[in-house]
Amino acid sequence: MKVTDEVVQGKMSGLQIRAVVIAIALVVLDGYDVSLTSFAAPYIGQGFGVSKAQLGLVMSGALIGMLVGSIIVAPLADRVGRRKMGVISTVTIAIGMLIGPFATPETGTGPLVVSRIVTGVGIGSLVAVVGVILAEYTGRRVYSLVMAIYAAAINIGGLLGSLIVGPMLGARGWQFGWWVGFALSAIAAAATFAFLPESLAWLSEGRRTDSLRRLNALLTKMHRPALEALPESDSTSVRAKGTLRTVFTGRTGFFTLLMIVGYVAYMLSFYFMTNWAPSTVADAHHNPALAPQLVTAFSVGGILGNVLFGYLGGKFNVRFLTPVFLVLATATLSLFGIAGPGMPTAWWTLFLASFFVCAGTAAFYAIVPTLYPTLARSTGFGVVIGVGRFGGIAAPIVGGAAFDAGMGMGAAFTVFALPMLVAGLCVLALHLGLRRSDAPDAAQRVLAGTSA
Repeated sequence: MKVTDEVVQGKMSGLQIRAVVIAIALVVLDGYDVSLTSFAAPYIGQGFGVSKAQLGLVMSGALIGMLVGSIIVAPLADRVGRRKMGVISTVTIAIGMLIGPFATPETGTGPLVVSRIVTGVGIGSLVAVVGVILAEYTGRRVYSLVMAIYAAAINIGGLLGSLIVGPMLGARGWQFGWWVGFALSAIAAAATFAFLPESLAWLSEGRRTDSLRRLNALLTKMHRPALEALPESDSTSVRAKGTLRTVFTGRTGFFTLLMIVGYVAYMLSFYFMTNWAPSTVADAHHNPALAPQLVTAFSVGGILGNVLFGYLGGKFNVRFLTPVFLVLATATLSLFGIAGPGMPTAWWTLFLASFFVCAGTAAFYAIVPTLYPTLARSTGFGVVIGVGRFGGIAAPIVGGAAFDAGMGMGAAFTVFALPMLVAGLCVLALHLGLRRSDAPDAAQRVLAGTSA
């Protein structure tokens, strides 16, 4: 039995609870960081007098950074460890937030774009840490509940930002949102350094000379018996071939390509909705204060949808459940656009769309890491999620250009909802491919509570 399989049995220790709380708090921070431009965009547009296409570039900055963070930085977690990568990531987010407030009409939006790119690098690399820590330290009995909270955490961050910080931007300026983000990120960096434990699976692979000592120290704190030697590695082939070859060759390589295509398509729809739904309604009413209200609708819907998805994921195969949610997401996002910007209809239709759309993030985060062995997990996850960011980068820019060209709200949101059907088909193809193979039902195993 693996060390991680043993740890998830029985009652959770104080160390495990601490690890789960810190990991979820980091996702909440990510949610605030990602949604910041959604409710700040109308104020930025007014302050800088830029077109929607230029504003779309600011919105895409974080996605560009997340691409770099996921593909280039995140794989380093397989070498330096997940805890150290968590510290590096949160410090990077804080630096990015610190840059933003120095943008002025004289400097243009350039510093804001740089701010979002640097922040995105931190967010993209942090993804490699959080999911692994939660999978390894969460007890089996509460796993479904914790994963539901984890899935909803990014929306919780957006909700708190839109409810607390959003209404203050009119009086304090858009810069206030960045100062809040800097303070929260600095606190998160200190908490990660002080309280987040190292990945058990990473230590068990013996990447350092003191791995056994550090692993036993953690096991002792969790009231588990110490080990006389490190367990047998499940990554022998990874050591021989290297992480990238493991990710891109054979049957695993085919599954990687499927998930890349699916996630690119999903990100195109997701970030079009996230960035343009609030500002489109606010602009239609010439009232920037409506944007935080729409972010609230998006966040509340996403939270409830993720909780339901997490609950159902413990009972049904997540690879079959995901296409169902994505089909409903396509229909409801199109409905938001067709219903138009009138309030409160726009609030409720965006709430409904977010309920189904946001579950896709939880689905990909649950499915992708389990396709790879331990020493290739951060690399595989980082590559899929990182390349998928191309869809997210394109969405605000292409969407802004579509609106500038005169495309109406109904047509735009219908067109940008369709890629979610592609994402659903890719997940269904993965499901059928794994069912035909001798591979274990890894994604279902994760949501059922067995450690990765």
